[in-house]
Amino acid sequence: MADVGIETTQNVRINFQLASVGERISASLLDFLFLFVMSIIIMLFAGILGESKVWGLLFMIPLLFYTLLFEVFMNGQTPGKKIMKIKVSMVDGSAPTFSNYLIRWMFRLIDISLTYGICGILCIVIGEKGQRLGDILAKTTVIKTKRKVSIQNTILVDIPENYELVFPESKNINERDLPLFKKVIAQIESLEDPVEKLQFGLRARKNVMEKLEIKTEMQPLQFFKTLLIDYNLIHRDK
Repeated sequence: MADVGIETTQNVRINFQLASVGERISASLLDFLFLFVMSIIIMLFAGILGESKVWGLLFMIPLLFYTLLFEVFMNGQTPGKKIMKIKVSMVDGSAPTFSNYLIRWMFRLIDISLTYGICGILCIVIGEKGQRLGDILAKTTVIKTKRKVSIQNTILVDIPENYELVFPESKNINERDLPLFKKVIAQIESLEDPVEKLQFGLRARKNVMEKLEIKTEMQPLQFFKTLLIDYNLIHRDK
């Protein structure tokens, strides 16, 4: 599948890989399996408690909202999506709200149930952002989640010998922004078009400079690498 651009809270555009049709189908099949097992367990309990029709109906209600409930409370993932390492995301990068999840869930009836998934698959394949009909209306898509990495890979970097602090303002960097800086560095290094590379780097540098109140003409790639080293230097002995 293609990539989709996600705007971070730093207003930096980072590309994420869209979940493939196969991954989404696999996640749905896994969820169906979980639903099947849950249904059997519920019916067994209903039979034990008596009045199986009443209890069966009462217990079956949560199953109807299975996808909606899990996506709302598991940050865009159902158990199937979690296993397949994919999740629901807004196409503009913001976190989906309950109404976004609700719209996706409501249109499962058309995308999946009534059309046996054909409508959803066609929309995903034909579209550019991996969206089924429910996604289009909810302005969401499904992306691959990044593998968890250790703090060593996201924060710590080597400090050159005899290195001197360049930006004292680095003390104001939020630790949560450091993985983002590394993503920006990787994004700059991966771009082949010099113009696109420069535009992306300057835009990212401008946003961070404004936030940290830094003034510099340093090249974007070196700027972000320097921020990481400065941060580590400042916090090395703490």
